[in-house]
Amino acid sequence: MIQVSEFDRQERIYGLDLYRILCMFFVIAYHFSFHGNTVVSCAQEVTFNWVVLAIARIFGALCNGGFMLTSGYFLYRKRFRARTVFRLWLEVWFYSVGLGIVCGLLGAGSFTAKGLIKMLFPFTFNQYWFFSTYIVMYLIFPFLNRCINGLSQRQHRAAIVMGIVLVPIFATFTGARWIIGTNSLAIFIVFYFIGAYFNRYDVCVPIQRSAVMVVCCILLEVLSLFAMRLFYDLTGMDDVAYLVWNQNKILPVVTSIALFLFFKQIRVRHTGLLTFLSSSLFGVYLLHEGEGESKVILFRHIFDNSATYATPMLLPQMLFAMCAIFAAGILIDKIRICIFERPFLQIADPILRKIDVVCDGIWEGDA
Repeated sequence: MIQVSEFDRQERIYGLDLYRILCMFFVIAYHFSFHGNTVVSCAQEVTFNWVVLAIARIFGALCNGGFMLTSGYFLYRKRFRARTVFRLWLEVWFYSVGLGIVCGLLGAGSFTAKGLIKMLFPFTFNQYWFFSTYIVMYLIFPFLNRCINGLSQRQHRAAIVMGIVLVPIFATFTGARWIIGTNSLAIFIVFYFIGAYFNRYDVCVPIQRSAVMVVCCILLEVLSLFAMRLFYDLTGMDDVAYLVWNQNKILPVVTSIALFLFFKQIRVRHTGLLTFLSSSLFGVYLLHEGEGESKVILFRHIFDNSATYATPMLLPQMLFAMCAIFAAGILIDKIRICIFERPFLQIADPILRKIDVVCDGIWEGDA
């Protein structure tokens, strides 16, 4: 395996930061397509705007896979920190309660007893499915790392192959839902094992080769949309997303891996802008994607794709929505960090450090 200098390793980490930023940017495109008043299906006429929304739907699966691959890559060599769990919960609670109150005041939501309970306990009631799955992953990642460290390289590869066969391949070609689960925890664990493998053995693919892999995979994703449209014409079965929608399908899994390997090789020097943006990406997600009325306000009223679907303005509207929501999310999250997160973390830090000492003792075999 190729060994690299510490400087090169840091450069690649910033390349993955760039990857995460782009993933969040294009997640907004996916939500614009999926949560809008117009959602593409095979029963619709294929137009330029149909292609725009259909391709935008691809990004959801690709970006979820990208986030979990980078999580596996970075968490593999890290220790569990209670501060991270508390900070994530605090961030989700802020957006859940804050957006719930704002939507209620705007008349877009109602302050019912059930709504208030869900607002106050977003993790329990799965208000943000990605967060619920991620927090479970974070709680168990030390166990996953201990399991991975007990595997040889050959066994680690075998575990990945078995995971890919059991989850994305099985889900793609049988349509079985039981192995996927409600929140896609199974495929997230598979992604974690893959990301950890890339870190553990410093897997490197030359950037030219990885670029070819990315182009080929994305072309297959786009072609599969037209294949599903042709399949509908022949059979009447409307499933535009059979091969490309959902991170549990094999084609998005392979494409996510190709994108990860490409950005892992991009040499990006540390810049303040990358750090500034990457530290608030989760806030962008929480702002525009959650149970309740916030995403309805954004994607069915403010950025209503049905208003431009029959016009040449759909693509400009989507690009503007992506930029506006991303910028607003970063700005709001920076304000949240200053006025909400930092004071609470200062109060909780002494307790959180004690929890970390106990956890470190467990993993070091001293407790």
